[in-house]
Amino acid sequence: MIKIHSLFLFILILCGGVYAQEDSNLGYKIHFQLDNKSDSTYFLANYYTDKFFIVDTSVLNKGIITFQGQDSLSQGIYILANQKKEKLLEFLVGQDQHFSIHLDQELNPAKAEINGSEENTLFFNHLVKINDSYTILNHYKPILEKLSDDSEDRIKITAMIDSVNQSLIDFRKSIVQTKPDMLFSKILLAMQEPEIPENLKLDQEAQFRFYKSNFWSTFDLSDERLLYTPLLPRKLETYFTQMVLPIADTVILEIDKIMLLAKGNQKMVDYLAWHFIAEYQTPKIMGLDKTFVYLADEYVAKDKLSSITPSMLEKIMERANRMRLSLIGEKAPELWLIDTTGTFRSFRELDSEFTVLIFWDQTCSHCKKEMETLNDLVNENIHDIGVYAINSTNDFEGWKHYLLEKNYPWIHVNGTKSITADFHDLFDIYSVPVIYLLDKSKTIIGKRINASQIKTLIENYSK
Repeated sequence: MIKIHSLFLFILILCGGVYAQEDSNLGYKIHFQLDNKSDSTYFLANYYTDKFFIVDTSVLNKGIITFQGQDSLSQGIYILANQKKEKLLEFLVGQDQHFSIHLDQELNPAKAEINGSEENTLFFNHLVKINDSYTILNHYKPILEKLSDDSEDRIKITAMIDSVNQSLIDFRKSIVQTKPDMLFSKILLAMQEPEIPENLKLDQEAQFRFYKSNFWSTFDLSDERLLYTPLLPRKLETYFTQMVLPIADTVILEIDKIMLLAKGNQKMVDYLAWHFIAEYQTPKIMGLDKTFVYLADEYVAKDKLSSITPSMLEKIMERANRMRLSLIGEKAPELWLIDTTGTFRSFRELDSEFTVLIFWDQTCSHCKKEMETLNDLVNENIHDIGVYAINSTNDFEGWKHYLLEKNYPWIHVNGTKSITADFHDLFDIYSVPVIYLLDKSKTIIGKRINASQIKTLIENYSK
């Protein structure tokens, strides 16, 4: 069975069927009739992905609201909002942009009168069918729970519910097949989930592969009209959190596949690129910052985006260039910093199986806790761990006094005295504490981790 999520959030529908003389020179002219409403001001807003923006304002005049403008509206899902900017109604704006909608006082979609918009006629008919399905299901659900699986009544009720659901499915299919280029058809398809073939029902791994490979098959990423609906962000989140392994190279591969599907529509390419740039600039999962660097190199630096200014380009590339120096899997940048005796020291002096670089400040309470936790781990002697502790302040006396008090047996250096590049740039340090974990060859295997995570990370790496 094809599953389609509930189409829109709040469906409180106000409509009007009172025509003024249509002006063919106007890009759009939309009438609403609001019975027994006291607000004087109303807003027309449109979605741009999961956000919406006001595009027009009108006043109530004898129960009628009219929005009109010289330029056509972007096709998508629109909102009628009251003077408090509360959502009253969602409707569609497609190719037909001169229409009126009227509903009774009960806001009953079954009694909607729509003139001039076939798209909204189908949309409201669809709402009626959804409401009918939910009403029947909610009525019979408690009854079914009390019936045995093989009871005659259960079989009859289940068959009736299946018939109602099938009617809704057939209605959707009919719209998609007869009006393939209509916005509403694109929306219905975009919300459709892959239908698992019967021969895969017993093979969960095969089901997953089929579902993933067909996840985008009905979502037309080349159609910019879908940007003016709230569907795409949720679709992207589902795909990348549930179907893509959070490994940088895998994520990059999947991003390129999606960007290829959008190729040819610059607005969609721009949106997707900016979405991924924002998502992976400060990723929640270690190692995915490599994705941001790739996006900067492949899409920003190569001028594949239309909506970017020179200053934005400069900032993104500056950020990417700073991040690329300390990516997971890369050799850690060299540091030669001064120790408490005035001698320049490198962490490459350490011949341990693992090396911890900890950037810290003796006045930072969180740093002190991390240092204690790290010391406890090293003293367990379960793993061969060397520590190179980089203090970030220029308070040499305070730093030395604290180390004398604690007596941590590590290489201690001060980041403000260096014969190599600034550690802030080399390791992307903008706050402390920050911990990096290196293997024996001084390759970065962990970054921005807590001291309490080091043991688990080493054990997983050593498997």
